[in-house]
Amino acid sequence: MAKPKILISDNLDQDGVDILTASGLFDVDFRKKTSREELEAVIPEVEGLIIRSASKVDKALVEKAAKLKVVIRAGVGVDNIDIPACSQKGIVVMNAPAGNSISTAEQAIALMFAMARKLPQAHGSMKQKKWEKTKFQGAQLTGKKLGVIGLGRIGKEVVKRAKGLQMEVLGFDPYIPKENLGHLEIRLVPIDTILKEADFITVHTPLTDATKGLVNEKNLSLLKPGVRLINCARGGIYDEAAIAKGVKEGIIAGAGLDVFVEEPLPATSPLYDLDDVVLTPHLGASTDEAQIEVAKESADSMVAFFKTGVARNSLNFPTIDPTAMDELAPWFTLCEQIGSFVGQMARNPVKDVELSYRGEFTHLNLGPLEIALTKGLLSVAMGDEVNLVNAPILAKERSLRITGKKDDKGEKEPSVVKITVYDEKERLTLKASVGATGGFITELNGNSIELKPEGNLLYIQNTDTPGVVGHLGTFLGEHKINISSMQLSRAAKGGEARTFLGLDDEMPKALIEQLKKKEFIVEARFIKI
Repeated sequence: MAKPKILISDNLDQDGVDILTASGLFDVDFRKKTSREELEAVIPEVEGLIIRSASKVDKALVEKAAKLKVVIRAGVGVDNIDIPACSQKGIVVMNAPAGNSISTAEQAIALMFAMARKLPQAHGSMKQKKWEKTKFQGAQLTGKKLGVIGLGRIGKEVVKRAKGLQMEVLGFDPYIPKENLGHLEIRLVPIDTILKEADFITVHTPLTDATKGLVNEKNLSLLKPGVRLINCARGGIYDEAAIAKGVKEGIIAGAGLDVFVEEPLPATSPLYDLDDVVLTPHLGASTDEAQIEVAKESADSMVAFFKTGVARNSLNFPTIDPTAMDELAPWFTLCEQIGSFVGQMARNPVKDVELSYRGEFTHLNLGPLEIALTKGLLSVAMGDEVNLVNAPILAKERSLRITGKKDDKGEKEPSVVKITVYDEKERLTLKASVGATGGFITELNGNSIELKPEGNLLYIQNTDTPGVVGHLGTFLGEHKINISSMQLSRAAKGGEARTFLGLDDEMPKALIEQLKKKEFIVEARFIKI
């Protein structure tokens, strides 16, 4: 059997390549530089792709990627990947954010020192054999206020170093709960407070609609006069024209920029003409150590994905901690099976599914279980077109709503999930749990049952009268269909009962139609999971 083809289309440290090769899982194609034409030619056969900033995974390339399962950006920024296009086609997108965190944080600190002490200007003067000591008087960092916008991995590393320099640190990050930032021992404030009070401001956020133009011409007047700005995150977080204007007007004392809206920075940029603006060509991750760590992190993520299905640092699918996955795996399988089960049980198109979790497993991230159920449900109609990545998107397109909630009150109880399914006319409820031999449906529409939702199932709704099971056995035996298991469920004696028969083989539609004509049968359906 052919091994999955992994393409490394940009330069990557050899340590990462060695990890992929040593795994024995892949056919590794390592190209330090790949033209667009070469990339388009090879992508139809590629199952895993590792890129840096040079290769672009846009919609046009995704459409040619017939086998592609995963794209990994060896670094943080994914501006060169069309994530919605990948998600639509079921391609997992990951990055490697940890490998260059320290390197980027050190670059931000280096730019802060360079601005404060005017090191590039002094160096340039010395290279011209000048001695202009009085011209390059700077400012010390000790005692100054540093505003850190974005307190993720890199932001936290900057905070550690700034505190070591005895700076007063102001922080802002609306996406991390305050209680998770208490250990930093900094002052958490709104962005406007940072703009008004900070002597230095550094940003460590993605480029989004909320962060684009964080400093712009309209809010220049808010800045503390003499402020110095640092950007080692993404170009565009600071408006470059506003920085040039602020420096010229004396509002901004300096800027240290490692990233730009357009890279390489165009020769026409006004930033080149400003002595107090320190420019570096996107060097945040440019250390030997960072290159090695990013390569190893990317390679390890690729191996883990193909070996276990775990998507580390995924940007379009919930990341599951490998240790939690051991506990969650049987639930993951069960929810996908239940999705397929209810999709085949419902008489009308399903519109709404509610999952309610109770018990010991509520301490875990259970969001992926909703995606697993969505995949199973949509697979009834869409087959292999749906996977765990594109399932939420396809569900949204079909106005299918699947939501989950936790009941934390019963954390010490056995784990159980209750699922309520609404179609256009009816409601179906069930409860399910995981035991030593796997997952079971334990209750169906309020009636107890112990049904394993897998394989070939014949579902019968019948009048609760003696001899029904015998008639079913005789009918199936006459047609050479063997019964492997049987589960019965009823609300009350003499009412309607439900019977699930596990079969060794599929049941032809013609036989289902014959069965429906039996006087004791209310409904008959074949379910394959």
